[in-house]
Amino acid sequence: MKRSRVRAATLTAAAVSITLIGTQAAASAENCDSTQISGTVTVEYHCVEPPYPEADSTMKVTFSAPPFAVKGSDIKVNATVQSTTGVPLDIPANGVNGKVGVVYGGAFSGSTDATGLTTANRIPKGQPLTLTGGTTKVKATAAGVVTFTPGKLETLNWLGNHLVCTPKTTPAVAVRTLVAG
Repeated sequence: MKRSRVRAATLTAAAVSITLIGTQAAASAENCDSTQISGTVTVEYHCVEPPYPEADSTMKVTFSAPPFAVKGSDIKVNATVQSTTGVPLDIPANGVNGKVGVVYGGAFSGSTDATGLTTANRIPKGQPLTLTGGTTKVKATAAGVVTFTPGKLETLNWLGNHLVCTPKTTPAVAVRTLVAG
């Protein structure tokens, strides 16, 4: 008799905990644009920018996404890209524009581009290239955990040079979102 009461109390406590967690997840999912989590990964890229020789470059790619979303909603992903070395010349504000691939997997998979990356401020010679303002939306088509990983990076600078960088190996996951059904 005593064991039955303890078991019943334990099951009740577990049910209350699960209900509270589900309520918090749903509340967070409703505010998915206002609450963002970020993750930065270092990506080894192989880059081509005619007429210059091909070269390898290392970039730090940061993605921000909501921790929770609801199936059927849009998950907004923000992107920032920063070089790990200094630029060879001064770059004017809005002198470099680009996009970075967002590869998503887990509960559902696909890819899209975070567009709108730009050098918001002037970057002096020797400082790292920083591109901010990239955004995209991914439709949450299934419940579960969705991962976001950087993909191809493309830029166009004020001199007309088009740079295309492809990851040399599969990058690490930058951020995850839990989609509630």
